Amino acid sequence: MESVLQFRESYDEKSHPYDNEPSVSITQIMIEGVNCYWFTPEDPSPDRIVIYLHGGGFAAGSVRSHGKMVSHFAKELQAEILFIDYALAPENPFPAGLNDVLTVYRELANRYPGYQLDLIGDSAGGSLVISAIGEMLKINLLLPDAVVLISPWVSLECDTPSIEENARLDRILDKDMLQMFARAYTGDVPLVVSSPKEASLTQFPPVLIIVGSNEILLDDSKYFYNEIKRIQSKSRLTIYDNQQHLWPKKDIYKEASRRALAEIADFIRA
Repeated sequence: MESVLQFRESYDEKSHPYDNEPSVSITQIMIEGVNCYWFTPEDPSPDRIVIYLHGGGFAAGSVRSHGKMVSHFAKELQAEILFIDYALAPENPFPAGLNDVLTVYRELANRYPGYQLDLIGDSAGGSLVISAIGEMLKINLLLPDAVVLISPWVSLECDTPSIEENARLDRILDKDMLQMFARAYTGDVPLVVSSPKEASLTQFPPVLIIVGSNEILLDDSKYFYNEIKRIQSKSRLTIYDNQQHLWPKKDIYKEASRRALAEIADFIRA
């Protein structure tokens, strides 16, 4: 898996055209053995915690790759955000990262009874959000109050039409890359077990899904929205025209990113 590890290193070291939001403090913390980071804005909501799950194909991503973006999220949402540094594949294949997410979520629910707990996940982090809710249903764990999925990767089988149809438009992802990450993540476990597309969801929190029209994962969002709206009437899908995968990470200040941040904040607060 040398290519996966090389991608991880380069992913963390990519430069950002913007800095951390200076009004947001970042504090490292261990929760039940899982490394996490608190992003705390000035005057945060006293009874809301947002949990953030980063993307990176389950094999890359950290506070180094996503921290700047998440600091701006914390300011916009006026809420404390807990960034989970979950275990990465291939060293820790499925279900290690998922178990980390469930461990931290359960502990937060115990520590902060009565708080609104929300989940935001981008790309593979969105995949983990869906899988985590499927597991919460199995163990009768109280579900999050709201969920936001940004450019989520839903079908680890990589079998949706936009994988091919948007191949020339998507400058971030390609099918070979996704398949490499899927193999690293699943290890010896069949895709039917690890893919969130196969999760048995009888309930789901209110959910906002945002995705760029140029993404090869566009149909993952469409598919999940069409499935989940049958059981959750408070479901929304917004397709941002001419945007790439996880566009706020690239430029938090451009108009499409500001609109996305405002839409997420309005949805969470509602």
